[in-house]
Amino acid sequence: MSDALLDHLLGFGRALRLEGVTVGTGQILEFSRAAALLGPADFYWVGRATLVSRRGDIKTYDTVFRRYWKGDLGQELTATEIIERVRGVADDDGLVGGDRGRDVQPDAERASRLELLRSKSFSRMSEQELRELGRLIAHLRLAVPLRRSRRRRPAHRGDPDVRRTLRRSLRTGGEPLERAWRDRRPRQRRVIFILDVSGSMASYSRGLLIFAHAALRADAGWETFCFGTRLTRITRSLAKSDPDTALTRAAEQVHDWDGGTRIGDSLKQFLDRYGHGGMARGAVVVICSDGLDIGDPVVLDAQMQRLARLAYRVIWLNPLQEQAGYQPIARGMAAALPHVDAFRSGHNLASLEALAQELAT
Repeated sequence: MSDALLDHLLGFGRALRLEGVTVGTGQILEFSRAAALLGPADFYWVGRATLVSRRGDIKTYDTVFRRYWKGDLGQELTATEIIERVRGVADDDGLVGGDRGRDVQPDAERASRLELLRSKSFSRMSEQELRELGRLIAHLRLAVPLRRSRRRRPAHRGDPDVRRTLRRSLRTGGEPLERAWRDRRPRQRRVIFILDVSGSMASYSRGLLIFAHAALRADAGWETFCFGTRLTRITRSLAKSDPDTALTRAAEQVHDWDGGTRIGDSLKQFLDRYGHGGMARGAVVVICSDGLDIGDPVVLDAQMQRLARLAYRVIWLNPLQEQAGYQPIARGMAAALPHVDAFRSGHNLASLEALAQELAT
């Protein structure tokens, strides 16, 4: 990467700071390294994945990105125009062409590798592409809704803090002239992934597990479970930083991999052992399954009702939605669907990026 282009990338991080976005030096360096590996067309998503840590900063990020790379403070651009502008800066700085031409893909492959993998189904990816997918998903940041915790903190308004008020009154002869207040601390809601690893989901399971592995890096309190005919908690197995090692350990732990599917029985195990103990209460639960259940749909319906009452939101990802004309008429899917807050796909990276936005609402 040329020094001029590096200055542009570092300057973009500084521009975000001036607009109030919290951007650390490590984030800027990570953004620069990722931008060097990917093409100019990916600068927007690379920056959004590495420089934005709060959902409220996305709008500011979009505004700064358009202004910075255009150089025109008054004109809004389309996504294509922005990409061409960024590519032009990279070309001028020597990233494309000359001795640097080998660092990026040729014009015949102008659509970046990220764009190709974003739209490619997990079921059609090779092992090498799945490994590359793991590196890309690692940059995907998930933001979930906040909740008010039971812990309280000093505040300018809220509920009266009697203890601190009395303590301060000692300075004024027992008169509570200076009142203290407190409110509840906001915390992220827990996210729980429940992944179907039965035989019918074999072509999608690895991609979804890679996504769950990356998601767990965002918050130590999030959880991941797998199920086929029974439920297995794999959160600790996925705690390893290397995706391949984590997935190997998870596969060794799950004994019913590529077997049958009993969704209702597996959900009952989850709710009985973990859900009512507090794990699912107020959480965002993401179920990844094609709904091809060999169990009793009455059991699944009852367990989905229990889950819907406990969870903040229930999101169901069904990779079969990539098929044109798909209808959720399978027994299991039909029984679960009335209790689902959002029914989405989950067959490629683009659909998982959509899920990341779904979790933020």
